[in-house]
This record gives sequence, C-alpha cells and structure tokens, in this order.
Amino acid sequence: MNRLIIASITLCLAIGVCAPGLHALDGMFLGMGAEANANTREGMAGGGSFTFGIDANRHIAFGLKAIYSNSFDTVSSLEIPAFVRWFPPLQRHGLYVQWELGSSIVFENSKGHWTLLGSLGAGWRYTLGNNWYIEPFVRGGYPFIWGAGITAGLRFPFSSPNRATGE
Repeated sequence: MNRLIIASITLCLAIGVCAPGLHALDGMFLGMGAEANANTREGMAGGGSFTFGIDANRHIAFGLKAIYSNSFDTVSSLEIPAFVRWFPPLQRHGLYVQWELGSSIVFENSKGHWTLLGSLGAGWRYTLGNNWYIEPFVRGGYPFIWGAGITAGLRFPFSSPNRATGE
C-alpha cells in the first residue's frame, strides 16, 4: 500500500512539475458528485465523490479524487486515485478523457482488502454561468468494472473570466 501511495504522489508531482512548464497554470476546480458503479459482488453500488483538480493549461488537468461507494449489503469501498484529464481542442469545456491510478480499499463483512485501482473514463463538462460546471461521466477499470455519474463543481480561474470559459 505504501508503494502505491508513493507512486500516486510521484505521478501527481511529475505532472505538476512538467505540465505547468508548458503554459502558466489556468486555475483549479473543486467538485462533488454521485456515482453508480459495480464495486460489489453482484448488482450495483452507489456513492459519492470529491474532486480537487488543477488546470495546467487549456487541454490538460490533473488532481485527486476520493470516491466512497456502498452496495447496501456487505460491500463498501473507498477509492483514492490521482487523475490526468485531457480536453481536445474545445477549450476548458466539452468532451474530456480521464486516466486514473490509485488505490482502493474494499470492505467486505467488516474486513478491509487493499487493491490497485486503474481506470479510463470520458465525460462532458457543461459550464453554467460564471465558473460553475456539471460533468456527466462514464468510466471503466479495475476493481469496479464500470461506473457512471455526475459531478457538479466550481472552477477558480487564475486569470480573466474570458480566458477561463474560452470565450
């Protein structure tokens, strides 16, 4: 588990050191979400998430997430992945692809089991007014197989509002 935490921190630091060199940092964002996923033995689990991200430039963002889900039976999980997000040339809104790497602790019958987490997802960021956003998304990976949900949040630009929304 210590190796995974060190690898996740190293990944975030490497991205944090390299990406800002491409351009000045654009801003940061905070979000909360709801998700349904297959983090269970059978059926479906539900849960919530918190996201903290940094917009490195108009096309790259990186950050950390915390996702808790529960099958409402015997299985619950806590996922803590680092992520890298790529926006195609559509500015800071629209389609994005996201890679995640981190750890997951699955609790079953009151016993915790640690495992590596890796996923690939896609979503769409809709900007709402002045720096608010919502993001429906889907993701697939290990150990949860699939997940889908929606995140709402607030973006804090480090520059003018026109640059933040791409207008």
